[in-house]
Amino acid sequence: MRNVKIYFYLFSAILLAACTSTNKKTEPKKTDVVVLDSISVKYQLVSNNAEIPIEMNEPADNSGRKFITDIHGKIWILKNDSMLPKPFFDRYGGRYKVTETSPVGMLYSVAFHPQYSINRKFYVCYVAPATNHKDHAKIIISQFTADENNPDRADLKSEKQIIQFEGSNIFSNGAQMRFGPDGYLYISLGDDKAGDSTYQYHAQDLRYLNGKLLRIDVNKIPYAIPGDNPFVGVKNARPEIWAYGFRKLWHFSFDPVTHQIFGGDVGENRVEEIDEVVKGGNYGWPVKEGDSSFEKNDLIPPTPFIAPVNTYTHAVGICVQGGNFYYGNDLPLLKNKYIYADWNGSLFTLTKAQDSNWTRQALKIVNKPSDSFFICGSAIDSNNQLYVMGYLANKNGDKGVIYKVVKP
Repeated sequence: MRNVKIYFYLFSAILLAACTSTNKKTEPKKTDVVVLDSISVKYQLVSNNAEIPIEMNEPADNSGRKFITDIHGKIWILKNDSMLPKPFFDRYGGRYKVTETSPVGMLYSVAFHPQYSINRKFYVCYVAPATNHKDHAKIIISQFTADENNPDRADLKSEKQIIQFEGSNIFSNGAQMRFGPDGYLYISLGDDKAGDSTYQYHAQDLRYLNGKLLRIDVNKIPYAIPGDNPFVGVKNARPEIWAYGFRKLWHFSFDPVTHQIFGGDVGENRVEEIDEVVKGGNYGWPVKEGDSSFEKNDLIPPTPFIAPVNTYTHAVGICVQGGNFYYGNDLPLLKNKYIYADWNGSLFTLTKAQDSNWTRQALKIVNKPSDSFFICGSAIDSNNQLYVMGYLANKNGDKGVIYKVVKP
């Protein structure tokens, strides 16, 4: 169990620093469509063995295994809702500890190749020591394979580096990965200054990858650019870019029915937002934060801004975590809704009306934990079971937990 100070540095100062900023600006008046009555659900504890679970992934190999991304550098396996005693993946084997001076050792995201059952390939986004000593660390995305003789262990010697990101405070801007229905790898990279007053925002500048959702073909090493990416052949634009104008698209997912991308973009100090991400779309940061103005400048954006699907202020939540569309039958009141979380422990649904507006509704947790529960991610498995994960914190420390969301 780690020191609470280190944990809050990790999520408050590295991942979600500006969400808890005390330097708040005047809140703009706006209309927010909310259903006041809540849908009741309850938590069923699945595991409390991972240190800080932030993701759950299930490769298409019919094994029933769920892979848990632990931000402390490990990937764990859940089999029949029981955690295996040894990690599937441990990049550093305990050689690095995340501290207030270096985040080296963090693991942000894992993505399994669509043909994982055949090629055993998976991709890991982790934080490594910086090449440039002036930087704290760099973000690396690499390809690995599972051990040929033991499917519950990764072959660490199989690493092939795909792409790396360096620069001031880049370690605070990692990165989630997902394979799309098209077979390409999508990567979100943030544009958070993380307390660096000299940092220049790049989300509106197509020459940089910061503040973007990227799309690459990893079937060629290190990677290739899909020919239909929106900025292929555009002068002064990186061809990897699929969409841009994000502060920190912390978690995004694909609607399994429509294949549309939805994600949660973490706000700076006023507004959190959910975005429906389209090819070539510009989502406004840093000119816009949610549906309000953030930074005034004379920049003429390459394309018009796309408004969020839904926003909420810090009177409602702290840091949006993104979510998934639910099409299961076990929770009928949630069917056909987008379910997403906030770091403060709140769960919400979004429902699209006939007029194309989205309505937000809170979920009521009938057995809310007595300790403060900070949600760091959510997932829906192949059986349409809904999960949330994060950590419980109290004065004695914190504990990673994974819950299944079930009927009350």
